[in-house]
Amino acid sequence: MSSSLRILIILGLLASIAAGIVIERYVLSGDASIAGVDIEHAKKHLDPTYVCPMHAEIVANEPGSCPICGMDLVMRAAPEEDESDADGRPVVSISPDVINNLGVKWVPVERGTLVRKIETPGFIQQIIKDKYTRYKAPAKGRMASFHAGKGQWLETGDPIVDIELDGLVAVQEKHLALLAAESSAGTDEADDSREVLQDSDAELPATENDQEEPADEAEAEAEAEAEAKTPRMTPDYTRALLLRAGMTEAQMAELESSGKTSPVITLYARHPGQVVEPRVAEGDHVEANAYLFSLGGLMRVSVIANAFQRDVSWIKSGQPVDIILPHDSQQVWKGVVSQGAVSINTTSQNIGVKLSFNAPKDKVKSGMYVVGNIYGQVRENTLVLPRDAVIYTQNEQRVIVALGEGRFKPDPVKLGISTDTQVEILDGLEEGDRVVVSAQFLIDSESSLQASFRRLSGE
Repeated sequence: MSSSLRILIILGLLASIAAGIVIERYVLSGDASIAGVDIEHAKKHLDPTYVCPMHAEIVANEPGSCPICGMDLVMRAAPEEDESDADGRPVVSISPDVINNLGVKWVPVERGTLVRKIETPGFIQQIIKDKYTRYKAPAKGRMASFHAGKGQWLETGDPIVDIELDGLVAVQEKHLALLAAESSAGTDEADDSREVLQDSDAELPATENDQEEPADEAEAEAEAEAEAKTPRMTPDYTRALLLRAGMTEAQMAELESSGKTSPVITLYARHPGQVVEPRVAEGDHVEANAYLFSLGGLMRVSVIANAFQRDVSWIKSGQPVDIILPHDSQQVWKGVVSQGAVSINTTSQNIGVKLSFNAPKDKVKSGMYVVGNIYGQVRENTLVLPRDAVIYTQNEQRVIVALGEGRFKPDPVKLGISTDTQVEILDGLEEGDRVVVSAQFLIDSESSLQASFRRLSGE
């Protein structure tokens, strides 16, 4: 046998021995070896269990000391098991420091009143003149002061001018005297008193003691007839005189309760409008029935607005409307729905709604674009929540409920009508529940991550 053949045989035996050793160590005993390797690998990736009490960034997997301060490392507390609510939604726990840093705020769920608001853009269709009132002096007097100037817009009940009336104080004093006499069961002298107002001046006639006896029977009859035509002085009569002079019921009540007289009466706007055609100035003296100014410039405006079909069932005739003009967005004009669902746009499928409101003639033009906010259904004593507290997703709406002690959980809710700032809660919350209104998106994200980890781990 040649030497080369012997070498090949020896090499083959050595290779067989080596292969057997490898098979025995790594194949036949592979499960235990691999398991051991996995354990060692897992140990390297476990969270450190020791930490420095003064320097949280110093961590280790075994006892030791901190290289910065020299303190012994302490064992970390075992993490608590994730908490869930009855429906399996993760409950997020946050430390007080983190709550403060995030600025987490919550509000209680309360009961209140909500009004459904429907925004309807539209165009002015028609403009017609509305109310126009001429003002005259109720009696002789002086223009004391003006509350509104020419062209200024006034609403119903706004003061326009103060007038000092001659003789007004005398009538007020007589009214108070008659009231006092009536309250004290009255006297013949009070019952027989007479008063004649000429040119709005209060003039008390002579008493019976000052009157002369009639010269003959004919003169006596004439005097009796004249006396019969003279109005009998009573508190009701003087009250009517004062109201006719321009005093209001509130001023009459103040006069009768306080007993303080005043020569000044105020003229108020009887309807919305502008002061136009003024004929007097402050300080001018006027006679009774003298023309002072007019209240006009008020236009009745009709609008055709567009509403979505889903909102038509909420719109009824007579509902209040706030009208906003594009060139004066700070001013809101009050109006009403004059007719609902008057037409339909076949292209956009929007429903036409007819609105009407009053405005100055210099503010509106035919065809002008406007926006009408219709206030429809009213919900009273319903659960309400700030709109900012609701998290809107593709599948549901939910809120973050504060459970106390730094624990929070997401809760799905069913919403009703809403306004610019509030929303109605139909289901999912109860009165008194605390709902997060700040940083709720961060808490919701943390809860979603915990839920995702649970699904991945098969829990």
